[in-house]
Amino acid sequence: MLLKFGIAGTALEVQGATEWLSPLRMVWAAWTPAAAVVPWSVDVLPAPDFSPPTAPLFETLPRCNGGVCTLLSAGFEGCVDATQGHAYLQAHPHATPADIGYFLRVTLAVQAFARGGLLFHAAGVVHREKGYALFGLSGSGKTTAAQLSAPDPVLNDDLLLLWPDSAGWTMYATPFGKRRGNVLSAPLCAFLRLMKASEVFVVPLPCGRALGELASNTPVMVGDPLCLPEVMARWEGIMRQIPVYALHFRREPTFWEVVDAELG
Repeated sequence: MLLKFGIAGTALEVQGATEWLSPLRMVWAAWTPAAAVVPWSVDVLPAPDFSPPTAPLFETLPRCNGGVCTLLSAGFEGCVDATQGHAYLQAHPHATPADIGYFLRVTLAVQAFARGGLLFHAAGVVHREKGYALFGLSGSGKTTAAQLSAPDPVLNDDLLLLWPDSAGWTMYATPFGKRRGNVLSAPLCAFLRLMKASEVFVVPLPCGRALGELASNTPVMVGDPLCLPEVMARWEGIMRQIPVYALHFRREPTFWEVVDAELG
């Protein structure tokens, strides 16, 4: 079975077993690659001789070096090679579509970086037609803030794709989390580093801290020692165009009133 998937300037053509790819094709139907974008080929191959998986593939961290990322664990052997524009995953037949989806997420992160974009751990909220990337480490409140932002569209409550364009940067919805509404992209207006607090206020995040926090929320590529300097340089360039704030908030939707007052 063939699955075609892409966001902005990314594109993957995935060949694999129907039982793995058919559920993904139904759920990911909104993300069809543009015809002009050259896809990477991805092979997802059953490996009945492998031992059965002992844990989901998402518990395996990719090991990356110079844009070549490998994933090795019981029941799985995968590689994403940016230098060749190709990826493969061999998996025991007991693997699930969720395992395949995780591998494709890793592949997307590598391809996006190679082509000038970034996959980013953040909740993307479209508020008054502006895109806000609400980010922070696990437990900082991304999903909570996204829920409190109703009825504003939520591109995703966990992972966004950031892509450069002539106007600056655009944030795109991904299928790797929960969404609300049918909006698939929005111009990126600001980064909001979420901090749970008793009072609601917004302050600029100091540049050094902002750089470290943004980079640490860049999955896959931040763990590649050869690519890390470019990860940092790319974020420095983004920060020259897009402001970064600390948003202290509590569990109520009034924080958007503060954001509107402070950021316009």
